[in-house]
Amino acid sequence: MAHGSRSPRWNQAVEDVVNRLRERLVNEPGIGGIRLGYLEMAKPSIAEAVSDLVAQGCRRIVAVPMFVAASGHVQYDVPTVLGVLHDPKVARALREEGITLVRPEVPITLTSPLSEGRSLEEYALSEVKRLSQQPQRETLLLLLHGDEDFQPKLDALARRLIGFVQENVGLSAGEWCYIAVGQGYGSQAVPKMEQAIARGQRVLVVALFVASSAQQFHERWVQEEAGGHDPFQGRHVVFSDQALTQHPALLEDLIHLVRGAIARNSGD
Repeated sequence: MAHGSRSPRWNQAVEDVVNRLRERLVNEPGIGGIRLGYLEMAKPSIAEAVSDLVAQGCRRIVAVPMFVAASGHVQYDVPTVLGVLHDPKVARALREEGITLVRPEVPITLTSPLSEGRSLEEYALSEVKRLSQQPQRETLLLLLHGDEDFQPKLDALARRLIGFVQENVGLSAGEWCYIAVGQGYGSQAVPKMEQAIARGQRVLVVALFVASSAQQFHERWVQEEAGGHDPFQGRHVVFSDQALTQHPALLEDLIHLVRGAIARNSGD
């Protein structure tokens, strides 16, 4: 399961990952089918994907949220859509948004989000290694998105990733900021970059989003809010142009989640 987007490019990046997952697990014992379902903004929906698997004869469904970390979507929306959480208020809000809820005909096992695996660490580390020149004079800036209620968990995730990168690369510093898709970049990320440059640091910017890179966020801000002028051109800032969907560790995390859920249910 993924959030979904109005951007065909975003959805295609997610679909490519699911296709690679299908290729790896097509002959795996216990797996009868693999489907992708979106929470909103794209088709097929989660409900449509579940119905397809049930019609195919699946007797249990493992639902894997391709979401970065804990959020309102992960904690409330997705479980309510799947019918594994009964929350009338959330269900009513989802229906008002036009989201179809599942009426479970078979048991559904919901796994944890990506933050519980290793793909985020591996992705951040590989991007820093690719961009870094002088670690002792560089700062890592992570771009995150999340609900305010979940920021303590996201803060802990950011500290964990920065610590992991510093331990392996030796960066002098690391920090993070919250941006929404299409907003907040100019008010949150840009000042942090300016502050790091003022301290004499070279800034490495990496986005912790499923299918959007830091470079894409920056280019959108330049075109839509900065009047086409890039204030960081020629300065000591570099942006990751690779999204999480392009890193092989994501696929390995998804496989681990699927196999783990099947193993736990093997005695049912």
